[in-house]
Amino acid sequence: MHFLLSAKVISFVFISSFLSFFSFSEQEYLSFQLRVQEIFNKYKTSIVRVKATGENTVEGKKTRLLKMGSGFFISKDGHILTTGLLQNSQRVWIEHEKAFFLAEHLGTDSQCNLSLLKTIELPDNFNFVSFESSESSIGVGSFLIGLTCALEFETGPTFGLMQSYESSFGRNLFPSKMLRSSLSLGPGEVGGPVFDLYGNFVGITYAALPDIQSSFILNARACSKIRDGLLLSGKVDYGWFGITVSRKLNQENGFNIEIKSVISESKLQEGDLIIKIGNNEIFNRGDIVDATFYARPGTFVEFLVLRNGKELTVPVRVSRRPPSVPNKISTKNTSLKAQSFNPSIESTKSLESKKTE
Repeated sequence: MHFLLSAKVISFVFISSFLSFFSFSEQEYLSFQLRVQEIFNKYKTSIVRVKATGENTVEGKKTRLLKMGSGFFISKDGHILTTGLLQNSQRVWIEHEKAFFLAEHLGTDSQCNLSLLKTIELPDNFNFVSFESSESSIGVGSFLIGLTCALEFETGPTFGLMQSYESSFGRNLFPSKMLRSSLSLGPGEVGGPVFDLYGNFVGITYAALPDIQSSFILNARACSKIRDGLLLSGKVDYGWFGITVSRKLNQENGFNIEIKSVISESKLQEGDLIIKIGNNEIFNRGDIVDATFYARPGTFVEFLVLRNGKELTVPVRVSRRPPSVPNKISTKNTSLKAQSFNPSIESTKSLESKKTE
């Protein structure tokens, strides 16, 4: 009798715990659903579909091109951040809340393939995404919410997970460290804003990886640098340390980054092993590219190097990147293939020009 009573008590406790767990999971699910809806409702009027037209001539035959993608308002004055437009676009406009507005092209940063637009006429009702330059990073496994305009569909949300920080794709270095996410993007969705569950702006959808249903996101700090440069002067100034580097195998079966050449006026030397640039530890060439991205020309940055077995702090004056120094990656494409870095342009349609008599 005592044994049966104990068994019933244990069974009751187990069932109660299971039901409590199920109830907790359901509440969490509803809470997450509500949060996605709140972020969407707050920012949906900031999202626009960007369209640009141009012409391409091949063997004397003209072809009209139409490129479309997502974008979003970043100011109350009608400034819009989006991905790169067609080169020599003849006309640019946005679609917002089923209305059309012509837009002025204020500038494009080819390094990160971002463009700044401004509507000639403001919509009656729109919100904008506010963000500041921040060095805070988002943790792997964090939920991400993107707002995009897929093809000709209505604006909608999508969600995924933050998966990793990446400095390169294949043999090509990114201009700044990218967030790799499980946001699966289709045609027209590149260029939309991404938020965390707190509603903080995380970055802009930069490129799609359709083969693995993933994507790259350019972080908010990089977006802030590009926004400010294009807004103030129509271009973005990038720093340059005047060094070339290579990897060197160390005794721990890892790699150090060794300086191979340096400009004559620098206090750095060939053979120096770079440990830190500013507060950032250097493990690979991507770390140096990222440090260069945020370095402001005319300022000084401290390099911590290992020279002849001794650690030294060397101040380096940041120069303006010479025009002869090429971009690290091709930035004309927004849909990346796993085996190639030269895919088709995102949401670009070719329209045969009609003959006129």
